[in-house]
Amino acid sequence: QAAGHQQEIQVGADGKADGGPAGVRHAAEIGEAGDTHKQITAHIIKALETFSKDRVGALIVFERETSLYDIVETGTVVDAQLSEQLLGNIFYEGSPLHDGAVIIRDGRIYAAGCVLPLTRNNTISKELGTRHRAGIGITENSDALVIIVSEETGIISMASDGQLSRFLDIKTVEKTLLNMYLNTGE
Repeated sequence: QAAGHQQEIQVGADGKADGGPAGVRHAAEIGEAGDTHKQITAHIIKALETFSKDRVGALIVFERETSLYDIVETGTVVDAQLSEQLLGNIFYEGSPLHDGAVIIRDGRIYAAGCVLPLTRNNTISKELGTRHRAGIGITENSDALVIIVSEETGIISMASDGQLSRFLDIKTVEKTLLNMYLNTGE
């Protein structure tokens, strides 16, 4: 009988049995996911602040429901934990991947050096370069959210649904990212 009880506890510890009320574990998982999203957002925000200040061009694409498999194939799969330092290394001007886009999938840097389709919208300001046109282009055919940092001005922009929002402050970007993660329930 004692051995049977130990086995039950063992199974519970392995996570194969309930181990407690389902609601408790579910709440803990939600808490962990929320913390993870805050950490991911914090890394991105720190990197964006540095890129903006130092005028490092960046193009960061957040994959949502629409798969960006075809875009990933144009770059290099990295599949690495997201960090401010890794983003900095990727977008550093001497890096072979710095001119392309980074794809963020499930809170990880999934691919880098990716080529995005350019927007065909001719009404976009002539002062916007390829990075901005690519950022808008990918959002015209997907539900991706894109953050763009201009290397000329350090201005941070966001694109979604084929629309570009420019001159964003870091708090607006942070709020948008946190809301995106909250709404996806990842």
